[in-house]
Amino acid sequence: MTGVRPSGPLFRRASTVPMFTYSNQQHLSPRAIKAYLDNYVIGQEHAKMVISVAVYNHYLRAQNLEDRKRRMRKDFDSRLRSDAIIEDIPDESVQPIQPKAFFVAEAEEDDTPVLEKTNVLLLGPTGSGKTLLMQTVAKVLGVPFAMVDCTSLTQAGYIGDDVDICIQRLLASADYDVEKAEFGIVVLDECDKLAKPARVGFSSTKDISGEGVQQALLQMLEGSTVTVTRKSGTAGQTKESYTVNTNNILFVLSGAFVGLENIIEERVSDKHAIGFKAVPGTAAMGKFFMPSNAHVLNYVEVQDLTKYGMIPELVGRIPHISPLLPLSEADMLRIITEPKNSIMKQYEHSFKMFGVELKFTTPALQALAKSALEQGTGARGLKGIMARLLLNVNYELPESSTKYVLVTENVVKTFMNASESDRVRPFYFSRGEQYKFLNELASENQVAQALLVESQTRDRNAEAVSGQDEDEPTPQRVGFIE
Repeated sequence: MTGVRPSGPLFRRASTVPMFTYSNQQHLSPRAIKAYLDNYVIGQEHAKMVISVAVYNHYLRAQNLEDRKRRMRKDFDSRLRSDAIIEDIPDESVQPIQPKAFFVAEAEEDDTPVLEKTNVLLLGPTGSGKTLLMQTVAKVLGVPFAMVDCTSLTQAGYIGDDVDICIQRLLASADYDVEKAEFGIVVLDECDKLAKPARVGFSSTKDISGEGVQQALLQMLEGSTVTVTRKSGTAGQTKESYTVNTNNILFVLSGAFVGLENIIEERVSDKHAIGFKAVPGTAAMGKFFMPSNAHVLNYVEVQDLTKYGMIPELVGRIPHISPLLPLSEADMLRIITEPKNSIMKQYEHSFKMFGVELKFTTPALQALAKSALEQGTGARGLKGIMARLLLNVNYELPESSTKYVLVTENVVKTFMNASESDRVRPFYFSRGEQYKFLNELASENQVAQALLVESQTRDRNAEAVSGQDEDEPTPQRVGFIE
């Protein structure tokens, strides 16, 4: 068995080399995976590092299993050849070698450590990049990828999808190539919806879509054999069965886990302070302090997830837990402009296809980022805002004489806040008005740059004055205080 031939970008130079060879691993490294993720996913540095290491270790584990299987097969073939010689001797005391017994014995004699599965849990608010992160990982590795919404899962025998749908979709993604599917990635999205109903007060009815589904997922995450039936033919009369071993499938669970922050704060508020302590009896007593660049989700532990409603057996099968933090306005601005497939680059390219150059001023992009952040839908909300903002433009410009379109800050702000009659439309320019178009674009950007420099200068002066007035520096409070 040579493994699955990779097809992702990291393997293009070694596309003829079978998967799980050491020459391949020179291209597949945590640094290489994260470098590729950086092209598409903005921010979330810790989560990208966790995913890169987890994926790399996952495939090292698969390499380890392949090596063990290869050694066992080689020894088994050698023993078979020896057995063929022994069969010529008419001795009834000599018993033929049983393959199953041989493999069990060899597995016990092999001193090579067996690496454990490295499943991952991504938790964070909607629109923070959980789905994009895993889709990009699947793309870079060129492996089958399946995403399953946990809200549709129920226990076997009830209306809904049972957990085997995960493997069925992965197998379909692999074009029903079992060998390829067994090294794929399954993302269980909205897994926080599987929290035990007792958490929200529904303990009187049978739990068929919460704890029951968590129990059903246990063996699949640990490694088991799943039989999938495929119906084919005109009326689905032909059925084909496929047996898939989940031992080498990487499972990634993701969810928003709304309210988990409160559980974490409740837990840490009872512990001793970390860093500087507040003076007893003051208003700072019992408050939760963190560094300015930290977030409460960074302090998540297994007990917080179990209190939320996840069963300990399931959480115990997920070695890597990584929070994705809420996006800032600066992150939103980078998401609009920097990724290779950013929403702005997509619209600019689509407009270019029908002969129109589309441009946004810098203040317009900042206004877009602020609006998306205020809506609370994260990066996912950007696509909807852009679609509504450019709907009329996209409808009117094909087959028109307009060659340039400019979206300014006022266009975005009035679109988001004013009534339809008071909105400022994007500015259209014909072919002969290229200089005017470029002048308007540069003018607003220059004004924005001047305002930024002025603001930075004012802030520095204010900090200098504040530093002179203070008698002694105030210590930075880090962690938790009593």
